[in-house]
Amino acid sequence: MMNDTEAIKSALNGREEGFRAIFANHGDFLFTHALRYLKNRELSEDAVQETFTAAFRSLASFRGDARLRTWLYRILRNNCMRLLSKNPAPRQSLFEPAGEVQTDSIECRLDVATILDNMSERDRSILLLTYWDELPLKEVADILEISENNGKIVLFRARKRFADLWQRHGRKEDATNAM
Repeated sequence: MMNDTEAIKSALNGREEGFRAIFANHGDFLFTHALRYLKNRELSEDAVQETFTAAFRSLASFRGDARLRTWLYRILRNNCMRLLSKNPAPRQSLFEPAGEVQTDSIECRLDVATILDNMSERDRSILLLTYWDELPLKEVADILEISENNGKIVLFRARKRFADLWQRHGRKEDATNAM
């Protein structure tokens, strides 16, 4: 598998394997985030397709100041926001129980999803990128287009708001274990 640098060079030279490598390296990550934003599989597929189309059209302008994943995520986020404004219909939760899972675990996941759905886009994004994707704060800050120091502040405040909502939701256990 090609790394991002090799894939970009290959794609810029018009080689299909470069485009395929970029998609293989980042497609699942982007689709997962599109689903978290849009909560609709078809819209998420559209957002990812539009993201790769836009990225491939402007790949020559990618300067490498940020990681390729960060650049793609920014394009995706803009596409998701545009699609949300065009499709304000109610979205279904993605946290539906699957298979045989303990009831407490299902309830916990549903509570987390409900709380995240009621948080601001910025708070939800920083929590998801930090805890679900386990990205380093520097990369999270780059994705959200804020400084690393501001990222620390935003993350601290988002955690506090999540914990407050968690307790108001009637949960007794530590909110940090819920994510």
